[in-house]
Amino acid sequence: MFKTNPDGMRMEPTPERVLAVCKLIARKSMTRDEVRFEMTLGNKEEKTLDQIDKSIRVALEDLSILQAIDDKLELAVDSQVVSDYTSFRRYVSSKVFSRKDTTFYIFTNWVISQNDRIFAMKSWEGMAKTCGAEVKELSELNENGVLGWRFWAAFLGIGYLSGTMIIPNMKLRVHDVLATKFSERFEYNVPIRANVFLQWLAAKLPEVTIAGALPLALSAALRTLHELDLIKLETWRDSDRVPLFYVDGEPINEFSHISVKEAITK
Repeated sequence: MFKTNPDGMRMEPTPERVLAVCKLIARKSMTRDEVRFEMTLGNKEEKTLDQIDKSIRVALEDLSILQAIDDKLELAVDSQVVSDYTSFRRYVSSKVFSRKDTTFYIFTNWVISQNDRIFAMKSWEGMAKTCGAEVKELSELNENGVLGWRFWAAFLGIGYLSGTMIIPNMKLRVHDVLATKFSERFEYNVPIRANVFLQWLAAKLPEVTIAGALPLALSAALRTLHELDLIKLETWRDSDRVPLFYVDGEPINEFSHISVKEAITK
């Protein structure tokens, strides 16, 4: 799922299945056969077993959450990592977005860069074909790969799924970064210049190309967090302003300063 490109992303190892496997093994080490039995209640349907096997492989090989010792699978990280969806999501994000050579990363970067053009792509197959024609490294990308990608993209906070498209809004992804990393550099509730903030944020969101006006997915995230009163976007007189992706009728299409509220850590 998160291997070096070219890698056929799969639909079977969804975030929920991978986390379920990891939570099971966090209770006690198990053989693969024991995991299959526990996860399926003895159901030996080939499709179901394949889903479990691929979920184990993602946790073991792609995310390093599990390790194999002799014939047993064991947890290779602190059990807190798989204790809940938020902890699991933040761990996975730290792994998958730190590698720029994976199919998942390259495709995610392309999707974010499309801005509102993404709405014209009416199917996952169409999205795969368009990307394959425009990104040399992803020329072999197919619909199944995008179908597998969409589950993880939504889970990690790249956007929201709606029928046959993804709505670009990185609210969840940005929220996670601000909740876990912001205080390492800045103080909560204190306004900072937009350009200083974005220079810092660019290093924390490597999958986003920040140059000129911010992409739609990131702009939507900042507007959403502002509306939720978790950050405050302001435009100060005689200050340099950063343009958001322009949306007609939006009250905020630029900002010069931002305050991140401490409430974002709750």
